[in-house]
Amino acid sequence: MNKSAISVAILLALSGCAQQTAQPKVVPENAVSMRGDLARQERILQQQAFAVESAPTQQRQTPVITLDHYARNLVHDLMANHHRVEEQAMVAVTDLAFLDSDLQHGSVFTNHLSEAIIYDLHLFGVPVLDFKVTDYIRVTEKGDFVLSRDFSELSAELPIKYVVTGTVTRHQAGVMLNARLIQIDNKRVVSAARTFVPAAVYNAILQQRQDNSLKLKQG
Repeated sequence: MNKSAISVAILLALSGCAQQTAQPKVVPENAVSMRGDLARQERILQQQAFAVESAPTQQRQTPVITLDHYARNLVHDLMANHHRVEEQAMVAVTDLAFLDSDLQHGSVFTNHLSEAIIYDLHLFGVPVLDFKVTDYIRVTEKGDFVLSRDFSELSAELPIKYVVTGTVTRHQAGVMLNARLIQIDNKRVVSAARTFVPAAVYNAILQQRQDNSLKLKQG
């Protein structure tokens, strides 16, 4: 075979390959159908997400993260930042007061927060003293109780060395909690912690009710 014949053969082979490459691919009909179904499902999911986001606040689900999560953060920071604290000294926990009040008003929210702080302090091995415990059990028609908010029913002197207290500042998106561990005898701030609670968690504690104040009754 001469050189011209070889050249013609190579050109024909390349031409055939080009024609095969240029041929359009055949897409199965079911693949097109599957793409359409996926697109419709995606549109439905987007519509559902928009409907949930646009739903009234009363119809939205309760947030998964509760106030206990933020109380645990406060306790962790207080324990991580404290220094020279007597290991067996008694610690009391009070309600955090709202900063825009006379510092003598709490709420259902702050009461729940103090209970959560007591729980987490106990897990840390901190000796916590509950000053709301009376010296007797009150038996009534509504139940049997040992806790009281009546100042006259509580002990006047208790071996409390430290106290956890702080303030709550209202924000449009939630509330800012500033907690501190204070030594009672010299008012020294031993440790401090801060965390922000979103409005959804704050409102979940209030349960859409009016934020009634809770305070000790003067006897």
